[in-house]
Amino acid sequence: MQRRALKLIPVILIGLIVLAPLTVALSLTEGSVNFLRAFGDSSGQIRTLSLSIVALAEASGKVNQDLTPKIRELTRELVSYQNPDGGWGYFPGSVSNVLDTSYALIALSKAQKYFEGTDDFFTVDDARKSGIQFLLNSKTGNAWGYVSETTPMFYPTVLALWALGENGYNSSNSVVSSAVDTLDELPRYIDEYTALGLRLIALKAVGEPVNASEVEQVMTLLDGNDLSPTQRAILTYALTLYSEPTFEVVATIARLDEIKHTGANMVFWADTPKYPISITDTITPTAYALLAITELVPPIKEVAVNPNEMPCDQLISYQNPDGGWGVYKGSPSNEKATYYALLAVEACYPAPTVVEKALNWTEKRFEENEKIVLNESRLTVGYYYSLMTLLHFNRLNESEKGHAIEVIKSVKLDTGKWGIAELGPQPSETAMALSALLALGVEASDPDVVAAKNWLLSISSTGWGLYYQSGLYPIMLDINVLDTITVLKALEPVATKSELESHLQWLISQRMEKGWPYSREYAEANGTTLLGRPRVDLTVDATLLLLRYGFDYTEETLEFVREARDSGMISNDTLETAFAVIYLSSFNRMPMVDLLDVRNALETSTFEVLCPETRKEDAEEVMDYLRETFGYRFDLGSLSLIGRDNAIVLAGFGDVNVSPYNRYITLDVSGNSIRLNDITYPRQNTVLLIPGRTAGGVMLFVLYDEDSSEIARLIFKIGYPKYMQGPAVVVHYEDKNGNGKIELNEVTAETVG
Repeated sequence: MQRRALKLIPVILIGLIVLAPLTVALSLTEGSVNFLRAFGDSSGQIRTLSLSIVALAEASGKVNQDLTPKIRELTRELVSYQNPDGGWGYFPGSVSNVLDTSYALIALSKAQKYFEGTDDFFTVDDARKSGIQFLLNSKTGNAWGYVSETTPMFYPTVLALWALGENGYNSSNSVVSSAVDTLDELPRYIDEYTALGLRLIALKAVGEPVNASEVEQVMTLLDGNDLSPTQRAILTYALTLYSEPTFEVVATIARLDEIKHTGANMVFWADTPKYPISITDTITPTAYALLAITELVPPIKEVAVNPNEMPCDQLISYQNPDGGWGVYKGSPSNEKATYYALLAVEACYPAPTVVEKALNWTEKRFEENEKIVLNESRLTVGYYYSLMTLLHFNRLNESEKGHAIEVIKSVKLDTGKWGIAELGPQPSETAMALSALLALGVEASDPDVVAAKNWLLSISSTGWGLYYQSGLYPIMLDINVLDTITVLKALEPVATKSELESHLQWLISQRMEKGWPYSREYAEANGTTLLGRPRVDLTVDATLLLLRYGFDYTEETLEFVREARDSGMISNDTLETAFAVIYLSSFNRMPMVDLLDVRNALETSTFEVLCPETRKEDAEEVMDYLRETFGYRFDLGSLSLIGRDNAIVLAGFGDVNVSPYNRYITLDVSGNSIRLNDITYPRQNTVLLIPGRTAGGVMLFVLYDEDSSEIARLIFKIGYPKYMQGPAVVVHYEDKNGNGKIELNEVTAETVG
């Protein structure tokens, strides 16, 4: 009576689930996982318990929840039901048979990896091995009956092949090959559709090739309406094992979607009972449907690993509310930190709001810094970097530039010399003045420029630091890497390599094992000498400078920057993080972005659907599909909002420029052709799916001509975004049968890159 009661549980609960509200829009994957987690062991049958384990194991990593505890729980339950002879029966405690033992072995083969590092690993492994032995011992001639020494049948044989295949046996093994040769001759006693699907699944497991016509037959069957939910789910799973996620294949998932049941944040499929069976089976069709879906759905956390990934998001997160950046995250905004942060952000991706906010802060600081410069009669670091920021972003007109030249020249101590009245001229202040004057357009022949160059070269041959002259004997104190790089960069436009050679050699001599510190050695107050710590900002600056003179440390610096990024050494340090971005940007053009990034964001984030007025009707229909698939997190907007947040952009080929948002994609549209990353495609009947990235999130560009709008809508109608991945996709329609109608088997999706 207990087992019979268990079998009735799914029947009773179906009504309850369907009647319960679906509180949030739920993907097929998440919903069916929720159902199997709740009811995967409710029937009391070994085969449905096993199928639940298999489906959950395959879905792990493709949903936003950790399935390991549930997989372990169900697997321990399955192992506890194993009979002493190594097999499993229809119910726990019933006589071992080939069919249920095969289902159990498939489950254990999928579940065992989830026990690695636990005490139960070898328990599961032992159960699996004894089950395999039972299966091998139960073979009758070349195939299997339902129990040992009975007439071989198709159903137990095809399941035994699947089980052996999942446990390392292939078609080169005599046990497998003899069964494969016999399979099609065996009595079936199961319907032809289920038999076809299981045959393809089993042959895939043992590595036995199949005729392409059989896969085509499956596709034809799935186009019809005569299949039960279980038959459709099994055949769909079989198809996904042999096919890429083409439009036709994705459409078979859409057909499954049409017959699902939902409720209480669950998705499931149910077979209508047929006489003499009175039990509604929900586990089998749901498990096979989930297997089919997860075969197409890419892992949520599976993204292309870019070894030169730039820490752009971290850097932007350091920006202060006033718009500037501090030397460290949370510290008061600083002109130098803001200057280099902006250079780094520029190398990342379009972030107009971030940049504009910073420039507004800089403009205010520039006015205040000018007052400080004039009041103290010295060129300050704050004035220099706020000036260089505004120059870089073209925020000064010619009159303002002329005024800045006057300000800088007005505070010089002598011709070509800037510094501090109490200490006299200083290399760093003079270098900043020289650099600023040249950036403002002052000619190299200007007396102050010439004098500044000559003075800087005359006071040292081994780097620069704090300069002090007492009487006739000048002293260079605290010669350091920072001041030396500052001076060398200022002299670069006006001095030759031979004039700078000794300073370049001194800079090289300061390099430690991994990079450049402020000083190679320094003394503490108690006189103890310590080694300096190499810094990313100084190392990158030195490397880029020296490379221009033929000294190559690029690979060593790349390794150092990667290590600093990955170790967390530069966390919260604006300058080091900014220079890491600047350096890594010379090895890749922006943070990588993949269609998979967009797909993952669609599962959890808010999006805007942006379009020009001519695409509004398309956008409204697409938004309806998105809301149905991913939830009510999509709003309509105009193209003017592009670059602000997560967005799906429906536009013509000439309406938007993709390049700022994805610099790995080169797109050229001319005449009747499209050239995407050096591959040419016809423009007519073609839709491009290109991912992009902004400071606010990710973007999906859907580019097409107006007469291809039906193709663009079809992409969303069949749920293709749930399965997209790769650098870009070219969707093309060709009217193969000449009827003028867009049919799924006439639409192809090619991944580019």
